[in-house]
Amino acid sequence: MRVHAVRLDPGQDLKRSLLEYCSAQNLASAWILTAVGSLRAANIRLAHHDKFLGAGANAVLALPDQKFEICSLVGTISRAGASCHLHVSLADRRGDCVGGHVLEGNVVFTTCEIVLGSSSTMAFDRELDERTGFDELVVREAGAGAETGAGETRGKTARRARQLRAEARERELRAAAGERERARGLFEWLVKVIVPKPGARRAESDEEEEGEEEEGAAADAPR
Repeated sequence: MRVHAVRLDPGQDLKRSLLEYCSAQNLASAWILTAVGSLRAANIRLAHHDKFLGAGANAVLALPDQKFEICSLVGTISRAGASCHLHVSLADRRGDCVGGHVLEGNVVFTTCEIVLGSSSTMAFDRELDERTGFDELVVREAGAGAETGAGETRGKTARRARQLRAEARERELRAAAGERERARGLFEWLVKVIVPKPGARRAESDEEEEGEEEEGAAADAPR
């Protein structure tokens, strides 16, 4: 194993800078050994559960103007920095923590000191896994299957198509639920208009009886 030490400066993007470093070094595989630093903006993808779909498109937490300490950074980087799978844990000024999948948009605040490990005997590639819809890690011997760009592009396209289908399905379900609510509201209104409440019927009946009694009393009165 070879060890690399990288220091990112204020304003650098965490993910993009790591990919650029691994590309410049032409690393066949790389992984995070340790990292420490701070961010002035965070952009991470969260695990997401939707009540309509059961499992929907992942939600993104974007915090463009907050300061965070990096508590943990883990993950793997593909051959020559083609892609990566990184997770980060962050703590805000109150000590509250949040974590998720690293996207572009995580901007270094004061510094980010990263130690990477790499191997010249194995290569990390990513290919679409039909079971998950994501580009997943494939470990190969170094020098084998070097052309992975097309596979990763297909994986990103398939994942985006899956997300679009999930979003469209969610809109359909929400719209259908809204139509049911509106239909139920109209039905209840019609019932109220056509079939008055028992109290209202009794009140109308009492008024009719009182009217009949008044008419009878008027007829019996001496003239």
